[in-house]
Amino acid sequence: MPEIKDILIKEILKGSQKAGARMIRLIEDNDPSALGKLELLYPHAGKAFIIGITGSPGVGKSTLIGGLITQFRNFDKTVAVLAIDPTSPFSGGAILGDRLRMQRHATDEKVFIRSMASRGQKGGLALAAKDTLVVLDSMGYEIIIVETVGAGQADFDIADLVHSVGVVSVPGEGDGIQAIKAGILEIGDIFIVNKSDKPDAEVSALHLNMMIEMRHIPERSWTPKVLKTIAQNEIGLEKLANTFLSHFDFIQRINKG
Repeated sequence: MPEIKDILIKEILKGSQKAGARMIRLIEDNDPSALGKLELLYPHAGKAFIIGITGSPGVGKSTLIGGLITQFRNFDKTVAVLAIDPTSPFSGGAILGDRLRMQRHATDEKVFIRSMASRGQKGGLALAAKDTLVVLDSMGYEIIIVETVGAGQADFDIADLVHSVGVVSVPGEGDGIQAIKAGILEIGDIFIVNKSDKPDAEVSALHLNMMIEMRHIPERSWTPKVLKTIAQNEIGLEKLANTFLSHFDFIQRINKG
């Protein structure tokens, strides 16, 4: 592999968060230099396990991700998060600021959290998300978590960017029926019934398991799992983190034949 002379790229490959943030800004701004720099990064990407977390607004995705960061760090994994936010109609920037909800990880140098505005992009993802994942992967993060904007039924594009999709719902809001109508059942690898201390949590989990059983799952394919969590109290998150890692192990075994 030829020697890289670009200073920014060299710093990114060393894992510099400052350099990574600068590169992501170039991507978001459609800077003409970004394409050439990305080409230098592509050969160094492809090692990370990328997880997508999607679901309707209010189901607790950000709290859940904050808890997953803790679990993966307990497993000594380095973690990056790309949180896609709705776009401010005034500045064009992200308006929810998911990083604030994950603030307890701010001093951990093995964690990098970035919010990104969707800028009206349909499918729950920012236009720059795919290239940003290349940057985060090249920085050496072992696990990258992508949180969609939270449009629920529109968040199908996530499946094309990640290895494992977690679909978050809460009891008593008809998410099971919505899932059938929207087809979101087809993209989920792990279904998470969050806030499962609410009434009807068992019923919601049962409905999801029934829908999975009704699907035709090809031989040697992953059977989606249904897990209950209370992210606010960090209940069920260790099992959830282990299930994501099990799915990644499954993918790697299948790819090796």
